[in-house]
Amino acid sequence: MNKLVIGIFALIVFTSCSKDTVNPDEIAPKDIKKQLEAYDWIPAIVMSDGKNELHQHRPEECELDNRYTFSFGKDSQKMLMDAGTQSCGEDQFTFEKVIFDGANSRTFTYDKDKNSIKFIDSQYDSYGVLIDDDYLVLTSRNNNPTAYVKSIEYHFKGKSKTVKN
Repeated sequence: MNKLVIGIFALIVFTSCSKDTVNPDEIAPKDIKKQLEAYDWIPAIVMSDGKNELHQHRPEECELDNRYTFSFGKDSQKMLMDAGTQSCGEDQFTFEKVIFDGANSRTFTYDKDKNSIKFIDSQYDSYGVLIDDDYLVLTSRNNNPTAYVKSIEYHFKGKSKTVKN
């Protein structure tokens, strides 16, 4: 009887410590909006390990001095772009071209349950938000059932707004 109780206890402890289950609060903290607002987000270059099925956007040289910020007001939520000194060509595939297309801000809604943002004027596109302290990944999602569009990951490194660089 003791071996059965010990075996059940060991099984419960083993399964509760499994890495297959992740606390959603560890991935996307409840106060994600404050984390997004706390930083200026700079495009980051990611070295791919080849195992990720998603396309990882490699920022162009002209994008690396852009800064993106998030604003969560009572009546609107915006993503703002402060373009750097280098301008990108019209033919270049850049985050600023895909998201902003000549504007310097986009209004969006934030879905806390899905950890995603959806720009107001986008019918099908939304972006998953994964944030780890000062590292942000936005993953494009296309919700159009008739289109096959491969998801793209955009990576950003945060620079604190409170610390002078």
